[in-house]
Amino acid sequence: MKTNWNEYTSKWKAAKKLGLDVSLKEKDNILYIGASSGNTVNQISKLTKGIIFAVEISSKMAIGLIKLTKTKNNIAPIIEDARKINSIKNKLFNTKINILFQDIPTKDQIDILINTSKSITGNYKIFFVLKTQSISNQDSEKTFLETNEKLKKHFEILEVKSLEPFQKKHYFFILKKLKY
Repeated sequence: MKTNWNEYTSKWKAAKKLGLDVSLKEKDNILYIGASSGNTVNQISKLTKGIIFAVEISSKMAIGLIKLTKTKNNIAPIIEDARKINSIKNKLFNTKINILFQDIPTKDQIDILINTSKSITGNYKIFFVLKTQSISNQDSEKTFLETNEKLKKHFEILEVKSLEPFQKKHYFFILKKLKY
């Protein structure tokens, strides 16, 4: 599958272009929630020898993920609803996750992130894409501020940046779980 990786189609690439530290280590394992057809998954699979557990709810979109596994041996598609974290966790086969990346357009994307982070053990980085228009029809800036406050209750915010001009009304967070 030949794909073009650019900042207009990939939030990960936009974050990198805007100077956020989204670099990978050679053997990082990634839990990627919201993998779609796999454009970004394909590109990041070249940056790590670790496994990318690519979660996608849409079987139609997952066809692209499954096709990627013919040429990429470090992509493991998981066709599942992101809210079913116990089912997803079982499919990780106790693999240590180094990066949790979430990019899903749903009103409960923050709750999904919180639940996922509670279910995955260990010390890992979290990359989170906030799609403000997926959460609310209110002003994008107001949604960002409310989300920021909610995230602070569960995570340390290491970096955050608007993805404009590449992705309208989207923000990219780099987070770390708070220790309770």
